[in-house]
Amino acid sequence: MKTRFQEMKEVHLHKLAFLKVRKDNSVLKANISIFRALLHDTGKMLNILILGDNLATKIHRKLAGHHNCVSQSQLFEAICDWECARITKPSKPLDGRATWLKYYQHLPCLDLLDAAGL
Repeated sequence: MKTRFQEMKEVHLHKLAFLKVRKDNSVLKANISIFRALLHDTGKMLNILILGDNLATKIHRKLAGHHNCVSQSQLFEAICDWECARITKPSKPLDGRATWLKYYQHLPCLDLLDAAGL
């Protein structure tokens, strides 16, 4: 069983991968502000420390904009999230496009994925 600090470390590594994927893709960089990128999953990290991983994940998925996409920038943040998950999460090996195809086809992301070259 992982400790809360181990879970926080995994989320932190995911945040670093998110920042790198955003930085390396000009379309993602243009559509996700550095402020949003730096804050990505920060609330989840703090909630893990206080509430534990399971409850923190449930709260995060209910409240985080990139899990409840309304705007185009939130869609780009979700795409970047999907793309970097495979880098840091062995249980999520799909890239951004494959994740969208398997789980999120209800979101209007095809043109955004094409624009980002993903």
